[in-house]
Amino acid sequence: MIQEALVEVHLRQVPIDLWKRATAHREAVQREMDLMRAAEPVDAVPNRLLSLLEDLDRRFGSFNDPTWDQLRVADERGEETADVVFEVPPPAAAAARELGAMMSEVDEFCRAGDHLMTLATPPEIVSFREWLIDEFTRQIDHGAEPLPWHGHPARTDPSPVDAAAPASTGSGSETIVFEGSLDLATVGELRDTIQEMRSRNPGQIVVDLANVGFVDSIGIGLLITTHSRLAEEGVALRLIVSPRLKELLRLSGLIDLLQPEGPPGT
Repeated sequence: MIQEALVEVHLRQVPIDLWKRATAHREAVQREMDLMRAAEPVDAVPNRLLSLLEDLDRRFGSFNDPTWDQLRVADERGEETADVVFEVPPPAAAAARELGAMMSEVDEFCRAGDHLMTLATPPEIVSFREWLIDEFTRQIDHGAEPLPWHGHPARTDPSPVDAAAPASTGSGSETIVFEGSLDLATVGELRDTIQEMRSRNPGQIVVDLANVGFVDSIGIGLLITTHSRLAEEGVALRLIVSPRLKELLRLSGLIDLLQPEGPPGT
């Protein structure tokens, strides 16, 4: 079998902070995709979204080029930007375009908020994603010279949904008491309950985790995603946690973001 010759793609002045934020957002989408497949009945999710999530996972779910490790090393050294070089087959250009189109479609589902709680990709990360796709396609398809990030035109036209969070017009409070462990096996139940509460347009959602003894990274991710989505919609999130979980959130650097409360009387 004759293998295609690899093509070098040079990425110049990759912004470490934007790369980290883009990675965190992609991982949040991936977590919610996994939860939906595990917990949602097939007929509860639009067929197009299911197909899109399955296609993304099948074609790009395992994409983890070791070249990205260079950015992790640069971040550990405290650098703000780094240059990296990929060696990829020519079809990588088409794959990059297809991935960009699919992620834009996922963003539309995120923006609607009916089925995905993860927020749509922020405009500056969309611009970063577009730059990456442009570099792969320009250099592979046309042999163009690398264009550093700082030379890429910034996206300056965020949609109204991205530009400002609407104030909630809802009233009243919804409360869920969750007990036991909040992990991969159970987090879908909490997510579905929060989604149901959101549909009733409350002014506040109370999530009582005072009797939760264990929370894994998937559970923490759901709390962060819930906070972001409700804040965008102008809905207050009141999080009640045990002292043990509060300490975990403190160690994770999430106390200021989530502002958890202890159980009554503590």
